[in-house]
Amino acid sequence: MILFFSKDLNNSDALLEEDEFHHCCKVLRHKTGDQIVVTDGKGSRAEATITSISKRAAQLSLGNLSYTPAKETHITLAVSPPKNRARWEWLIEKAVELGADTIIPLKTQRSERQKINLERSRKIMRSAALQSLRAYHPQLEETLPFSSLLEETRPDTDKYLAHYLSTNSNLTALDIKNRQAIILIGPEGDFTEEEVLAAQAKGYITCNISTHRLRTETAAIAVVDQLKVLGY
Repeated sequence: MILFFSKDLNNSDALLEEDEFHHCCKVLRHKTGDQIVVTDGKGSRAEATITSISKRAAQLSLGNLSYTPAKETHITLAVSPPKNRARWEWLIEKAVELGADTIIPLKTQRSERQKINLERSRKIMRSAALQSLRAYHPQLEETLPFSSLLEETRPDTDKYLAHYLSTNSNLTALDIKNRQAIILIGPEGDFTEEEVLAAQAKGYITCNISTHRLRTETAAIAVVDQLKVLGY
């Protein structure tokens, strides 16, 4: 099944626009009368019939609307983006496919990349969510300084910081206390000692995620998978 995105499924009709329209009608060559499946990324899904096609949009008639309740667990991945844009885009695509719910670009003392194209990144994440048939599409937040993130983390959240030290416990050996988790991934140069101590002072648990030293994007993928195994 191919799933398409439409902003509003609250009425009897809807629109396919922009990238979704191009993919459906230009790439896959769907025509008037064809049936497709659409989601709003907020739990709703509907069968739809294409009723008309213009130069920039396709009009849909909706039927068999269904709703998936939101899950109780939530994974927030706060990561210092790699300098290479392709690695960042690969990171967010795979993190979404594996189950990340919120991604926060993290600005640390050793961050190599200061700016993110949020619009492009959100399109990549939406495409990954559709590819993996997710009822709820993940959120990409604005870039956040490390110190600000520490102050904003909710108290009912399990807080982890991935840090390569042999004395740290492995992430998969830790106990779940809450239904929400946030994990911090540093840049290629890792977090500074000052940042690690500041995070620990705010209740973050430093943990290992591998017996090997990983690149930022590999670490991000590994932690999402491990958190899903833990039950988040």
